[in-house]
Amino acid sequence: MKKLDRYLQLMMLAVITMMLAACNAGDEQSAEEQPAEPQAISFSAYVNRGTTRGGTPGEVSTTSLQSTTGTHYTSGFGVFAYYTDGQLYSQTDLPNFMYNQKVLYDAISLHQWTYSPVKYWPNETGSTTSEETDRLTFFAYAPYTEVSASTGRAIDNSATGIVSLSRSTDNGDPMVRYYVSLNPTEAVDLCWGTPQIDQTKPALDSKVNFNFKHALAALNVQIDADVDVTAHDAGDNPDSQTRIYVRSVTFAGFAIKGQLNLNSDPAYPPIWNNWDCDCDVTSQPITIHDGRRDGKEGVAVSLNERNASLNPQIVQSNSYTVTTQWDNIANVPLGVTNTAVNLFDVSNWPFADPANPTDAELAAALAAPIYVIPTNEPLRVTIVYDVETYDPKLVSQYLSDGKTHGSTIENNLTTTITTGSPATSLLMTAGSRYKINLHLGMTSVKVETSVSQWPTTGYDANVDVPQ
Repeated sequence: MKKLDRYLQLMMLAVITMMLAACNAGDEQSAEEQPAEPQAISFSAYVNRGTTRGGTPGEVSTTSLQSTTGTHYTSGFGVFAYYTDGQLYSQTDLPNFMYNQKVLYDAISLHQWTYSPVKYWPNETGSTTSEETDRLTFFAYAPYTEVSASTGRAIDNSATGIVSLSRSTDNGDPMVRYYVSLNPTEAVDLCWGTPQIDQTKPALDSKVNFNFKHALAALNVQIDADVDVTAHDAGDNPDSQTRIYVRSVTFAGFAIKGQLNLNSDPAYPPIWNNWDCDCDVTSQPITIHDGRRDGKEGVAVSLNERNASLNPQIVQSNSYTVTTQWDNIANVPLGVTNTAVNLFDVSNWPFADPANPTDAELAAALAAPIYVIPTNEPLRVTIVYDVETYDPKLVSQYLSDGKTHGSTIENNLTTTITTGSPATSLLMTAGSRYKINLHLGMTSVKVETSVSQWPTTGYDANVDVPQ
């Protein structure tokens, strides 16, 4: 009897074990058959050094890139995303998942990068019901610029900065077309983010990280001369009747327009192409003259000639008539003096009180750069300027305004910018800042050059640093 009881106990235990195993197997199968939870795609943005908004002049840090004014966003970046199903990304693909998606930082409530409409990772990857591996490829640029999807043209029809993007119907790598502004108060920067190629749905809810890098070089040019025209008493200052006026400045060694390939490896210089072909962008010499078109610009008029970009203080003016010596005539431009000024026009610099700018504001205007496309070619500068001296006894010669008695000596000088010791030709690179001082003499020009990396002012290592 005891043996029978023992046998029944073992049989019952076996049955219970089988039932439990069947239940567990059923639970596992049920779990596998259940669809995966949707996982939203989120972004993180990080800039190693201070960056500048492409639509707004001025430098900002990573923190400033995220900044808001009240409830209004002031920056952000754009994203292109390609869904290639089970295939690897190729140049035949279209941005069919995101086209110039605006991504902004919500500093009010969520404290994270946001966009709309929210997109989700494809769920086929790793599924027991599919052998496919869905892939997404992401490209990004900063700052965000609103464009027409059909034409790629900037909505505001801007002539400088980011003027257009690839169209939504264009295959392959997205491009950003950029045109250099020679006005520091309008000049804007451009950055591209680390490409994220053939990404699959992450196991954890992790972000798509973009580490942004500068695609341009910052160029600040300052100018002064070996004359002192500030004194009004000719007896005290022998230079009081002499002025130096710049006619034109020609730069060669950088490009003024090009298209940035967002599929650029951050470990290498950014890929800049010409607008009309896939070939590398090359130097496009550009001349800036005083705007008078009086035949004395020093160069022939060309497509790359721009007027009225020079600092108005350093150019001649035909808006006045001088009948006596230059002393005490307030509306005569001083020209280039022994005090350095920005070569470019910063008359519209955003001073809080234009009538009483602070020393810090003046220093910022003096150091304000333009942003140019590097081409790895030597930087050269040609400057045409007049040395003019008022002399009422001279009747056969006139100053450049065509009205005033005096003598005019024209100087047309070209110099290749060098740096280092021993001196070598300056080849500008993306992400670097260049300061050039032009010192004009009566018959010569001296150049001082300094090179630095992009400033780290405002850099915040604790903001969305990719892990």
